[in-house]
Amino acid sequence: MPRKLNWVIPLLLTLGACTPHSSAGDWRATTAGAPFERLEVRFNGTAEFYTKAKDEAAAWRCFWGAEEKQLASLSSIDANDENNEKKYELLVEEDKQSAVLKLNGQELGSYMWEMPEL
Repeated sequence: MPRKLNWVIPLLLTLGACTPHSSAGDWRATTAGAPFERLEVRFNGTAEFYTKAKDEAAAWRCFWGAEEKQLASLSSIDANDENNEKKYELLVEEDKQSAVLKLNGQELGSYMWEMPEL
């Protein structure tokens, strides 16, 4: 391999490792009675859950990590009671446009990915 191209392979490997997880993004509830109207799951490992009543202030604040390719685990704290902690899961469907939020293995609601507001 020519010396001038020695940097290409490490660069490509580095860039390939930086793809976002499928759960990162903004999600809007599609299920009537879902506990949260909107989920904001950020690439930096934080997330916020919003209810219809508290759309301007997050009801829950979370840290998340990838469990599998399409599954994120969210350790969350109630914004009104820091002693109230829950561990949610967000399972992104194969289409990467829809997801299911779960708590203790139980489905809480379905969500549709939406373009983030700028």
